[in-house]
Formats: sequence, C-alpha cells, structure tokens
Amino acid sequence: MQWSTIVAIVFAAIKSAWSGGSPFAVQTVLYPLNEENKYIIESEGVRLAFTLNGGALSNLWINDTHGIERDIVLGFDQADDVRGWVGNPWLNGVIGRVAGFLKDPDYEINSVRYTIATDRPDRTVYNGGETGWGRRVLDVASHSQNSITFVVFDRGWGGFPGKPAGCITHTVTPYEWQLSLGLVAVHSPTPVSLSQQVFWNLDGFSSTSTKTVLEHTLKLPYSGLRFAVDQDGVPTGDILSNPENSAFDFWSKHQRIGDALRDGSSRTRERYRQLDDTFLVMRPQPWKMEDGPAAILASEHSGIQVELFTNQESLHVHTWKAGPDSVDLKRGQGQGRVPDFGAVSMEMQNWPDSLHHPEWQRQHETILGTNRIYGSYSTFKFSID
Repeated sequence: MQWSTIVAIVFAAIKSAWSGGSPFAVQTVLYPLNEENKYIIESEGVRLAFTLNGGALSNLWINDTHGIERDIVLGFDQADDVRGWVGNPWLNGVIGRVAGFLKDPDYEINSVRYTIATDRPDRTVYNGGETGWGRRVLDVASHSQNSITFVVFDRGWGGFPGKPAGCITHTVTPYEWQLSLGLVAVHSPTPVSLSQQVFWNLDGFSSTSTKTVLEHTLKLPYSGLRFAVDQDGVPTGDILSNPENSAFDFWSKHQRIGDALRDGSSRTRERYRQLDDTFLVMRPQPWKMEDGPAAILASEHSGIQVELFTNQESLHVHTWKAGPDSVDLKRGQGQGRVPDFGAVSMEMQNWPDSLHHPEWQRQHETILGTNRIYGSYSTFKFSID
C-alpha cells in the first residue's frame, strides 16, 4: 500500500470520527477514481460514471445506431463541479428520504409531531428538503468493474425521525443498468420514498439533432391517470384521467414529446409547455416488475431506446428547463448550454405527498416501520434500432 493511500485513510478516519459520519468513509478512499474523480462501472454495451455528490450518475455512454458513442445523460465534466453549482441540487442523484413534494413540513407519526427543514418560501418540502440525500456527499461500501454501492447513515437530518441506514446499489449487465434503493428504519418509523433522478437526452446532444427531447417518443403503458397539482406544482390529493389522444396520453401509443407539449395558444411561433407531472403506474393485479416496462423513451435519430422496469407505483416525468443556473454540455456532448427541453427525467417513486393524504390508505407504503426493510428496484434496458 502506497504512503499516500495510508495518509488518505488516516485523514478519512479522523474526519469520519470527528463529524460522526459513516464508518465507510475510510473504505471510500480505497476505490479507484478516473481522471475526473468519478467511479466507473461497465458491461457490454454500457458504461456509467458516478460521483460521491448525491451518488449522482454523471455519464452514461452507449453506441448509437451508427456505432458512435454517445453520452446520453446530463452531468458535469469534473465530479467536484457540482459542489459549486447553485442549481438543481439533485441533478441525477439519489432522492431521499422522500421524493417529490410534501405540501407541509409538519406531520405526525404515532401522535408524535415532526417538522422537516425546508428552504422554500411556501414551506413546502421538495425531494427531502434542505438536507435531502441528493445534497450529501455519500460513501462507497463496495466497487467492482460492474457494480458500485453507496451508503447513507442518516442521523435524523432535517427533521425526519430515526437514524436509518440506506444503501444504493448500481449494477450493469449487457445493455442493462439495475438500480436498488434500500433503507432500514432504526429507533422509530419514518416516511420514505426513495428515487434516483436521471435527465436523459438519447441523442447525446448530437450536432445533427435538435439537441432537445422534443423529437423523442415516450410511452407510459400503465399510466392512464395522473396526480392533480396546484399552481405551484404541489399535489392536491385529486387524481385526473389522461383521455385517449389528449396531451397526456402516453399510455395508448408512443407519443412524440413535442406533440404532447405544443402550446396551441401561440399563433406567432411554435411554443411548448413544460412537462412536470406525476403519473400513476396502474398494472393488472397481481403483477411483477418484469412483466412490462413502466416507461419507454426512444429517439429515432440515435436509434437508442431505454425501457424502465420498476416496482414503484408512480413516475414523475420532468422536462429540463434552462435558467440562470443552467448546465453546460459536457466536453463529449459539444459546446454551449443545455437548452430548454434539452432532457427529460423519469423518476420512479411512491405516490407523491402520501404523508398528507391518509384517505389514500397507503400508510404501509408511506411509513417504514422498524420491523421491515424498504426496497425500490428498477432496471433500465437499452436497445439500438
């Protein structure tokens, strides 16, 4: 073992002990990083790069229909670039303890009142609040050529009860990426709905493409329903239908995203509305996640298709909106910034804001007791046309 490695281990141990952090902080420094300070896993057809910041997926490389390697997700060239960025703190990272909106930071479990820390002026909580897992530097428990496991020791961050241990495992097999999110509640029950955010552009922002996902097609075979939201995007508790051939009809056919989002009220030039909605995943009972994909995203330009299989019962679909904190394209994706509608995410999760809607009778799926283990499992299957 090199002297530099020994020094790194010693400093990691001191830092972990001093801050009350994870016992895996020492182990993390043993695993190799590439020149961009990222962890690489790969198998036939796919290669992924992750950072410690929220366990974020920073790159996903795959060859398109012309044999050209494309990086088809948003991210940063250097792993540490995310720390200085003031935009979306969950960009391509794990989301916990609760994905999506909570309309109120106050809630009760077993007659005990809790308040989640939030930095939003409307007092809503989004993706775990100001101390959500996507904002944390995680540790690595194991890393091999085709797999990596991040661990989280949540010491009651941000007003959530208990001190649960979380585990995020990514594994790749030929043309597949498997994601497992697990959590064990310690001391007291806790609300939980974990997810992983990934913003996709299956063309890799190719110069011969539109550099948006408006030409991509999306199908959500089991999503004839979606959750109603208020003017701020917070779920109201109502559920809406997605009639056939409507703008939200992604269930009956593969719909071009640009067609679904076209704003017909504009007569001067073509405009599009943003997609920022949570869809129910209503599968015939009984079901297994392997029975069929909950989402299918495809690009005719690159010939790349990704199918998402998941055991979760809703999907938050979100098109990218550029702004003052927009993201630069990575070196392998070209020059400039990611434009409006430059990417789309499909975040698998529990029903949004279930904590404040007891009428849904989803207490068992919303609150994790100390007598069981939470598990969210998803598989992304890639194919080339």
